[in-house]
Amino acid sequence: MSIPYLACILFLCVACLLSSSDAACMLCGPGFPELDERLSEAKSAVIDWLMREQRGDGSWPPASTAESVLGLQLADRGWLNGQDLNGRHLTKARLEYELLRYLVPQASADRAQVQERPVPDSNESGSRGRSRSESGSTERSSRGHGRHSSSSAERRSRGHGRHSSSSAERSSRGRGRPSTSASADRIEEVRTRQCGLQGFSRGAGTLGQYMLALQSVCCDTDDFYGVDLDRLMTRLLRDFPQENFNNFFQYSLAILSLCSQGSETNIPKRALRRLAVGSNRDDPCGSDPHSVDTLSMQVMAMVCARPQAMGRGLGEWEDIIDARVQCIVASQRADCSFGGNTITTALALQALSAVGAAPVVCPCDVTADFLLDVLDQEGYTRENATFTVHPSVGSIAQIIPIFNCNNFGSFANASIDCPNYDLAPAPFQPGDLTTSFKLLVDDGSTVIDYGVMIIQGESLYTGLLRLEDSDVGFTFGTLPSSFGRFLVSLNGVPSSSTDFTYWSIVEVEGGVEGLANSGIEGLFPVEDDCYIIRLTSYA
Repeated sequence: MSIPYLACILFLCVACLLSSSDAACMLCGPGFPELDERLSEAKSAVIDWLMREQRGDGSWPPASTAESVLGLQLADRGWLNGQDLNGRHLTKARLEYELLRYLVPQASADRAQVQERPVPDSNESGSRGRSRSESGSTERSSRGHGRHSSSSAERRSRGHGRHSSSSAERSSRGRGRPSTSASADRIEEVRTRQCGLQGFSRGAGTLGQYMLALQSVCCDTDDFYGVDLDRLMTRLLRDFPQENFNNFFQYSLAILSLCSQGSETNIPKRALRRLAVGSNRDDPCGSDPHSVDTLSMQVMAMVCARPQAMGRGLGEWEDIIDARVQCIVASQRADCSFGGNTITTALALQALSAVGAAPVVCPCDVTADFLLDVLDQEGYTRENATFTVHPSVGSIAQIIPIFNCNNFGSFANASIDCPNYDLAPAPFQPGDLTTSFKLLVDDGSTVIDYGVMIIQGESLYTGLLRLEDSDVGFTFGTLPSSFGRFLVSLNGVPSSSTDFTYWSIVEVEGGVEGLANSGIEGLFPVEDDCYIIRLTSYA
C-alpha cells in the first residue's frame, strides 16, 4: 500500500464483509454505540419498507426487481428465508421471468443471424467480419442528482423496453451442423452460437445485476435454462464498449457478477486490465460530476477481483486501487456528503469499507449521520412515514448494503442462506389418516413449542414444510448433500461455521433425549412423538 494512501486515509478495525451471521455491524469501528444502534434501526426500517414495496406479482417498481433482491441480500442475508414459501417462489420466479423476457428475443435474433447468413464457398477469398446483434434500447449514462435522485446509479445499468417471452430453451436449440465448405469465420460463429448467446440487448450492467440477484436466491448462473450466463458475460466484457454497455459503472457491475463466484469463474486477463485502466488511468479522479459513483464501483470490483488479478501478475493492481480511493476521499464535501446526495455517499462509504478506509473531511460517524439524517427526513427510516420526496426503490436498494457493513463486492466472501423452495405438500383431504407430533425449536435463547400434523407415513421434512406453510411464523432453510438435506437455519437463525454451531435433531422418548440417527428426510414421526431441533455448538 502506497505512502500517500497511508497519509490520506484512516483505517478502520472492522471487517466489512458478509459474515456467517448478520450481527450488528460497527461501521465506524468500536466506540460508537449510538451510531451502531441507529444504523441497526434504520436497516430494519428500510428493509421493512422495501419488502412492502414488492408487488403482488413478485416484482419491485419501477423495473427494480434485481436491484431490490441484491440490496436486500446484502442488508440481511436471511431476508428470503423470512418470507413464506409462496413468497420465496414468487420472488425467484419473477427474477427468472424478467431475465428470460430479455434473453429469449436475443436468442431468436442471434439464431436468425446465424441461419440467414449465406454459407460462403470454400474457394471464396477475402476477409469477412462477423456481425453482432444490434442492441434494442439506448442505455443512459448521464444522470441528474438531487439530494436523493431516482435517476441515479440504477439508470447506468438499465435500459428500457419490453419484450414478449417464450421458452429460452426452445430458442437455444436447432443448432445445425455447418457445411464442410464453410469458412473458418462461419465455423467459429456456429461454435459461438452453440456455447450460448452472442449479446444481451439490455447491456452487461443489467445482466450483472440479474446474475448477482440470481446468486442471492441460490440460482445457478452457469446453466440458466440452458444458457451459460457466465460465458455470455465473458463475451460481453470482450466486446466492450458497445451500445448499452459503454461506461465503467456498468463494466464494474459486470466484473462483480463474475468475481463474486470466487475462483470457480475465470475472468479473462484482458477484462481485468481494462478495469484497471478505466476511463482515464492518468487522471483517475476525472472531471465527470458522477465520477465518484463510478470510482466507487470500480474500487469494489477491483477488491472483489483482487485474487484473480494477483494470480495473473497484474502488479499495479494495489497502486491503482490506492489512487482511486484517494480520489474518493478527496471528493467529500463540507456538508460531509459525497456528491451532495445519499446514493453517492452510500456508494463511497461502501468502497472505503471494502478497503478498510475511512473518510477524512468528516469523521466516519459524522458522514454516516449525514446519510441517516437525509433518509430520516425523507421518511425511509420511520414507520408509516409520509414521504417528502417520491420514493425510489432502486436508489434505496443501492444504499442499504452499507447499513450491514457490506458492499457490492461482499458476495465474494458471502455465506448465503439458501432457502427451501420445495412446494408445500398437498392439503389434507377428508379421510386422510393423520399423525400429530410435537416439535421444539431451541436456538439457545428461546424455545418455541409447535404442534405438527402430517399424513401417516410422511417424513419430518414434510412436517416442517407443512408447518412452514401454516400461519405460525415458522421458517427453515436447508441445503442438499449426498446424505440428504441438512438444516442451515430455523426461524431466521442460521448455523455458523465461524461460531461453530449447527442444528441438531434430538428425539425425546420417555423424557430421555437422544440424538436422532437420521436426517429430516429419514425420520418418520408417529403419533405423540417429540422432536427437538437445537442450535448446538461443536467448538
